[in-house]
Amino acid sequence: MELELRHLRVVCRLADTGSVSKAAAALGVSQPSLTAQLHRIEDAIGGVLFERGPYGVVATPLGKHVLGRARAMLSDMDELVGSSRRYTSSSSVLRLGAVRTVMFGAWLSRLEQLLPGRQIAAQVDPSCAALTDLLAADVIDVVMLGRCDDAYAPPCPPGIREQTMVWPEPFAVALPADHRLAGKDAVALEDLADDIWICPPAGKEDGDLAYLRSICESIGFTPEFRYANLDISEIEQLIGAGRGISLCAPTVREIPNTIVLPIIGQPLLWRRTLRWRADSTPQEDIDLIHQAFTDVYQHTIATHAAARPWWPDNPGAHPTVILPATLSTG
Repeated sequence: MELELRHLRVVCRLADTGSVSKAAAALGVSQPSLTAQLHRIEDAIGGVLFERGPYGVVATPLGKHVLGRARAMLSDMDELVGSSRRYTSSSSVLRLGAVRTVMFGAWLSRLEQLLPGRQIAAQVDPSCAALTDLLAADVIDVVMLGRCDDAYAPPCPPGIREQTMVWPEPFAVALPADHRLAGKDAVALEDLADDIWICPPAGKEDGDLAYLRSICESIGFTPEFRYANLDISEIEQLIGAGRGISLCAPTVREIPNTIVLPIIGQPLLWRRTLRWRADSTPQEDIDLIHQAFTDVYQHTIATHAAARPWWPDNPGAHPTVILPATLSTG
């Protein structure tokens, strides 16, 4: 069998998800079919690329070598395809990327109202790093990111612009409803030192874990992480079942058997931003995309966060919404 680009994408997806079942679902094939395909790829290369670890599959030394070359080749191909589209695609198509959010559908609907002449092609990925790579390769025009502090977040590539929509957005924490601190109005981060933390659903390292670990270690403990490579619904199930706790945005919806509380002092902050290619999307469109997001964000906060009993008495836990310049000065 000769290796093709689709085989390299299989290898990268397995590495990104750490799970054969999740990679199969993402690629739209059955788990047995993907396993058989991986074996054929390994036969063609001449060695084992992945082995099973305590939290899923991990790359072998040979696998890491293949992954490095595969990612470089796929990036070059994505750049070729993406850069070619500017000569063949209609300028009416807006290629939009976003991290997963409860607001995604409402945001698209609002965006279609503000940009009636634009056709929107959208894709969602849990990883800010993966979306930034697609943006840099000219596969998408604009991405919406929810990212941590600058020192840990994926950097903005050369030639890419960034505009902040929400800052700061203090993290809250989602706890099982029967957690020992569930009756509090707010929790101190150090009071969670003995808890199990559930990893966020990112496909590539976005810096969130390093950021949380750094803040926790600055106050005297190292958080214990478990249950990596989960999607949002799986994280919600584990919290509700009392298996662990997780950081969450204030926009988070009500989750069964779960309580959301602010963290005293707001030591962990997020930033909601747009990143875009200036050569494909004008500033006036960016401001409308920004407006559509903040319109929906404010409505979501009013619907979800403001209904929590602790919300009125914890103004420090409220996010700050930044309007686009055309609205804030107009």
